[in-house]
Amino acid sequence: MVVAQYEALRGTVLGDALAPEARAGLLLFLRRGMCGWARVVATRNAPQRPAGTQPSTWTMPEEHRAVVHILAAMAIHTNRYGATHE
Repeated sequence: MVVAQYEALRGTVLGDALAPEARAGLLLFLRRGMCGWARVVATRNAPQRPAGTQPSTWTMPEEHRAVVHILAAMAIHTNRYGATHE
């Protein structure tokens, strides 16, 4: 989900039309940067734990996971299709 939203924003930078539902995401990305955008997107889409419960083991925070997924998608895209900036 996060990668698809990021790809929509990246496509806009490369000249694609910006989808109306992506406008808020673009504004957030421009205002808070990639990490701030990923934090909001990840926490908005993350499943919620019941109040007062603690996870049994440490897990990567959702905003970090979102950034990892975006960077992995960028690396895969580059390896498959060559340089992403032409």
